[in-house]
Amino acid sequence: MTSQSRRALLGAAATLFAVPAFAQTATSNMPVVSGQSQAQMTNVVDALAAAGNFDAFLEYVSRAGMVEQLRGAGPFTLLAPTNAAMERLPVNLRESLNPNAVNSQGSQTSPDRVRLQAFVNMHIVEGRYTLAQLANTTTRMRTRNGNSVEVVSQAGQAYNTRIIGDSGFGVGGVNAELRPTRFIVPEIMASNGVVLPIDVPLIQ
Repeated sequence: MTSQSRRALLGAAATLFAVPAFAQTATSNMPVVSGQSQAQMTNVVDALAAAGNFDAFLEYVSRAGMVEQLRGAGPFTLLAPTNAAMERLPVNLRESLNPNAVNSQGSQTSPDRVRLQAFVNMHIVEGRYTLAQLANTTTRMRTRNGNSVEVVSQAGQAYNTRIIGDSGFGVGGVNAELRPTRFIVPEIMASNGVVLPIDVPLIQ
């Protein structure tokens, strides 16, 4: 997606700010927190748009009708899959979420809006959780979809997260879990929350 189409998707009036680039190598997953984050005077959605590495997830946010919600007061913590992470979604799930997708029989499909909203809400946590707060501990958070997410961090290792239990509405179907999921540092600080980039989407 081009920069122009990204701005059109999120609203021509949005002012975008520069944010740090993300390294996509294995070493980028190490929890080097100090000096890595830059506070941004913009909301979590526009911060993602400015980063330029979350276009696919932002399209899902827009299709689910949640852009303006995430521009609200918050605070929100987004567990935001990168573009590369979204490529790892199972094909059948991607078909059910994408508009006008062509299934294996060659027929166009309509997006499942309920499942689409559930998928986005599985990546939203009420409150602000920074990497510094999550470092060297095990933290449980509840997503807006009702799922319990556990984040495990040990000194010198990556931040790993997973969905635990069967609470909340699942969107992936049987045997659809993708594990493990790791945070990519640095986080993106925003005026109404924080974005924690992840390398694999959360599905259940």
